Amino acid sequence: MLNKFERIIILVSLLIEQIYRNILLLSTYLRIKKSSTMSIRLQLFGDSPITKETSDIEIASIITPESKGDNYNDSGIDLLTPLSNELSWKPRNERKSLDARRSLFSGKRLSDDDLFEESPCTKKLRQTTTTTKISDVTSEQNTDIIEAVERLESRDLIADGSRDYILPTIPGKHSDLKSITSETLVDVINGKYDKEIDKVTIVDCRYPYEFEGGHIKDAVNMYTKDDVHSLLQKPVTSERRHILIFHCEFSSERGPKMYRFLRSEDRNLNKCEYPSLNFPEVYLLHGGYKEFYQTYQEYCDPISYKPMLHEDHGEDLRHFRVKSKSWTAGEKQMSNRRHRSRLNRNLSF
Repeated sequence: MLNKFERIIILVSLLIEQIYRNILLLSTYLRIKKSSTMSIRLQLFGDSPITKETSDIEIASIITPESKGDNYNDSGIDLLTPLSNELSWKPRNERKSLDARRSLFSGKRLSDDDLFEESPCTKKLRQTTTTTKISDVTSEQNTDIIEAVERLESRDLIADGSRDYILPTIPGKHSDLKSITSETLVDVINGKYDKEIDKVTIVDCRYPYEFEGGHIKDAVNMYTKDDVHSLLQKPVTSERRHILIFHCEFSSERGPKMYRFLRSEDRNLNKCEYPSLNFPEVYLLHGGYKEFYQTYQEYCDPISYKPMLHEDHGEDLRHFRVKSKSWTAGEKQMSNRRHRSRLNRNLSF
């Protein structure tokens, strides 16, 4: 039976042996950590050295026997040293080691961020930050739009909310459009509003044969969507008012539709700068060319009025109605039955 002193000697010997083994493992660990990545890469591919150091997990997978347990030692004594704790890993780390080795030998490197999982808290914080930034911008834009709409509804302002309408308007058949009388248009032509208005464009939406048969002086003929697009492409440089006045034969169908189409396209063209518009101040001539001609013939050129359903222009009507396509061919001043009857009679010539 061993005495107390001999048992101490044996335990000290075992401890020294274990310390020696740990020193050898530590030496191997440091040597491999310094040179393994560069040497292996150069042997396999012969390219430039890798600047990123081999991770502890990779080294652990190389120097630790896969058939041994985490706490294995030759002496049979279950000693947990700091080094053995450092070299142990869990199943999740095995996957990371596999990904790291795959990136080392496949020619593709994982980024530093890819070697570490993003915690749920970090991921949620990042998503919340991004969502907050987007929502802040959207909220600010929505606030500007709401303020612009409220400003437009609170007063009778032109469509961009910058100022009041300069011309007096009247209630018309189309409540969503601003209508003016023939008398107001004559005042504009005679220069009554020249101090406030930089330019006036009178847009005649009738078909060309109607326009040539008599129109308001200085009016322009526009009856297709392409004409509207061409108008919107013209640069608007003056800060003073450039107003548009639409009309057709009765200002019942074609004129109002062109008015609305221009506003829709103008909004779409300036959607990123709402409520800005190229032409914010637009009017509709109440009663159209027919009513204007009956009162102010001297402002017409030539002094004549040719209706859309003129008996000499059946072919012209058919041609321009197909060309315009999107606009209603006739303006319903008569009842539907009488209108269709008269149209068929004229088209038969």
